[in-house]
Amino acid sequence: MEKISMFKKLITSVVVMCLSTLFAFSNGENTELFLTGTTNTPAGDYVVQTTKDLFHYQGKEYEVFRVSYDDPVMDMKIAVNTQGKCTSFIAYNGEFMFFYDCNNYGFGVRKVMFSNPWVKDAFDVKKFKQQTILLKDKKIRKKDAVGLIAAYVPQLKV
Repeated sequence: MEKISMFKKLITSVVVMCLSTLFAFSNGENTELFLTGTTNTPAGDYVVQTTKDLFHYQGKEYEVFRVSYDDPVMDMKIAVNTQGKCTSFIAYNGEFMFFYDCNNYGFGVRKVMFSNPWVKDAFDVKKFKQQTILLKDKKIRKKDAVGLIAAYVPQLKV
């Protein structure tokens, strides 16, 4: 009985590893797991993976991370610019761009852009104001900022 249970665990582990590998290479892009977490929202848990993509905005080049949620409707990318005094970040998908940055008050969302007025209606303006200061520090590590953004963006939804 115990050998059968151990065999099932082994088979399950092998299947999970195979599926994980298949998922990681499904789009032909070699990615690494950067971090994981939970949103405490209907979007569920998230996984952040590195990409080889580059994002260009206002003459600056950003490295790109892919964020996948349990609810794929919330999937997005986070572009990271590590140049300058404070690292800046852009959370985006085809419908929105949320700009996160540091200032004298701390780290938080600074600017939002939507692809059309209907997308804007799916987000809560009051929640944007609450997220203007996610961290009071003037500097933030890249991994901490990406984790905060991945966890907090789904909370902006109505």
